Amino acid sequence: MNVISADDHVIEPPDLWISRVDAKWGDRVPRVVDLGDGTERWVIDGTVKEEPRLAPTGALAKNRYEEPQRWADVPKEAYEPTARLNAMDRDGVDASVLYPTAAGIGGEGLGVIGDPELQIACVRAYNDWIIDTWAAASTRFVPQCVLPITSIEAATAEVERSLGKGHKGIVMAPFPWHVNTEVPHLHDEAWDSLWSTINEAEAPVCFHSGTSPRNMLELYEGWDPATSRAFETVRRPVSSAMVVSSFVLSRIGERFPTLKVVFAAAGINWLSFQLELSDHEWGASMLAKEGMELKPSELFQRQCHVTTWAEKAGMTQREFIGVDNILWQSEFPMETSTWPDSAGFIEKNFEGIPVDHRNKILSGNAKRLYKIDT
Repeated sequence: MNVISADDHVIEPPDLWISRVDAKWGDRVPRVVDLGDGTERWVIDGTVKEEPRLAPTGALAKNRYEEPQRWADVPKEAYEPTARLNAMDRDGVDASVLYPTAAGIGGEGLGVIGDPELQIACVRAYNDWIIDTWAAASTRFVPQCVLPITSIEAATAEVERSLGKGHKGIVMAPFPWHVNTEVPHLHDEAWDSLWSTINEAEAPVCFHSGTSPRNMLELYEGWDPATSRAFETVRRPVSSAMVVSSFVLSRIGERFPTLKVVFAAAGINWLSFQLELSDHEWGASMLAKEGMELKPSELFQRQCHVTTWAEKAGMTQREFIGVDNILWQSEFPMETSTWPDSAGFIEKNFEGIPVDHRNKILSGNAKRLYKIDT
């Protein structure tokens, strides 16, 4: 395994939750419905998801910004493991770390379900489906579970259950209180039971960019579709700056010094600035005098990982970020993916990079973090 994508997405089939969640919940179970205007959309807990497409599969389209509006038009490579393996072979990708889509790229899509019992049932259905369908199909797929946002206790219990079934990572919304106002801020020590469980399991917790609109640039309603799409694409990785700062200054890492964190689809071009600024504030404020022993950049290098794909400028700062802390991603099948020319992107972005650094970023770091057997 010389190339591992640390951030790809599965497209959930329309019958995933219908076939796995008790029928007593009726139309509240996530499903795809015909809106009567020639389009289909996901409906979760009776609410239509506000999306400009049914499934983000632009990498597989002739025009990357013309995406399917009906399930019949969704390419099999997006939702069928065998077809996905063929697509990976075409692109030279040996293994793929999987993130959800309809469930929310951070699991927040299911977090809006109001009834705790139904939300937990839907979360478990997704987590079991990934194991039964994707992990069972090939060891080249690296499964990750999502968490309920009903309570810290429920999230902790699902971590234990899912890791026991074979999940290798935990996908979590970085601002769960944006979805459920009854759970505390992530910096609250009430979450320590969850961090402890994840820490003991030696599995990474993963924060995917773009999970919270409140944490991103607001899109102007008067923009044309092309401008809106450009800002939508750019605002997701930029929003990770607050997520990274939130963790490295939160003291969570100090309380759990072996906890591993991934900032997926975040990019690296902006990261050295953010870490350097955090280091400055650490030294200028009282943090250094109040028991925060490591600089934020040092804590990041000890515990954090970030993904990169179509970037070259950030590679010049790789040693400040940490060569052991950068993971490569394709983000298949989204329109921002490097597929089907990942090899070309790699050659351009890694030009002049030492072979040992290149090997760590393209596969070695992901192998170690996710315990991927070679």
